[in-house]
Amino acid sequence: MQNKLSLNHGLTLIEVMVSVVLIVVLLAAAASTIINSQLLSSLARHKTQAAYAGEQILEQQRRLTFSNIVSCPSAAVTLDTAGTYNTTADDFLGAVTITVTPIDAHQKKVQVEIDWQERLLMGAQATMKEYFATTITDESQLD
Repeated sequence: MQNKLSLNHGLTLIEVMVSVVLIVVLLAAAASTIINSQLLSSLARHKTQAAYAGEQILEQQRRLTFSNIVSCPSAAVTLDTAGTYNTTADDFLGAVTITVTPIDAHQKKVQVEIDWQERLLMGAQATMKEYFATTITDESQLD
């Protein structure tokens, strides 16, 4: 009777190994989920920041006189969205291209393209692009 009780008191090596493997698999899955959610959060934040910058640029174009609304080659765009003026580590850094296409003598289509580098898994990067467009009418000619 004594021998049977001593066999049931401890864990076998196989039980310990199965437990360790299960814990490792679960921790790896949890780590992968955390990393993916951080990358998706960063992408969503940058898309929102690009939309903000695009809307600002379109508003600047709307304030110009109709004859001064012209295409602009690629230029840098930086947004300090966190209000930390002494560091650029958290700033949105990208490039903006403004393309103006005349529709007729009194209307122009203004397209803003904003692109930036987005971090992917394992240190890889990809160029992301967002496009914003509007039509601007020469209001002085509407009378």
